[in-house]
Amino acid sequence: MRTLFSRLTVALFVFYSSFLVPHSLFSAGAAAVADVVKRLQARYDSTAGFRADFTQEVESATLGQKVESRGTVVFKKPGRMRWEFNEPKQTLVSDGKFFWFYQPLEKQVLKTPFQQAFSSTTPASFLLGVGRLDQDFSIVLTEETADGYQLRLTPKKDPEAIGLLDLVVSAKTFDILQATVTDPLGNVTRLHFSNIDRKAPLDDALFHFTAPPGVDVIEAMPSS
Repeated sequence: MRTLFSRLTVALFVFYSSFLVPHSLFSAGAAAVADVVKRLQARYDSTAGFRADFTQEVESATLGQKVESRGTVVFKKPGRMRWEFNEPKQTLVSDGKFFWFYQPLEKQVLKTPFQQAFSSTTPASFLLGVGRLDQDFSIVLTEETADGYQLRLTPKKDPEAIGLLDLVVSAKTFDILQATVTDPLGNVTRLHFSNIDRKAPLDDALFHFTAPPGVDVIEAMPSS
């Protein structure tokens, strides 16, 4: 369960990925990391929710394989989201209290308490409203281009158990242009978003889940 959630929480970022050409590190006039972080936090504090198409790539360090999936995502603060994966068919839903992962082919639903899946120190927690960049992460400005900044976020608490998050942030809008998570085992998750709609109406019914008849519901054991 921990591996599953660490791979998926990063996918809450709002803008599609695009690679920027590296520039010399910390060149003259480079923005102070504190200012970049402040503007980035303000951008996402003002984001109530969105709807988007996504492509997710997961590279396994053990198997040396890349798995790609596509679908749609809806996100609404605080802590509500719905993911619909096309291939294989899967659904993930959070209402801010519980998190459901529905696998139709296996005819089962994995259910876990929201706080167990998303602590304040997980890489995407600040977008869920349960974390703050400047309080929960050590942040380094690793690259700068004419168009943006690359940040590395390391959780201040237990970084070896949580992993690293790399962001590329637009210098113009302070939207996130690229997000990459590397978990403690070396697995890498990249997410690309398109057709972003910040103004889409988001019905609360989207964030409720009821298991279909004949589907087993497996509840995660509480964390010790």
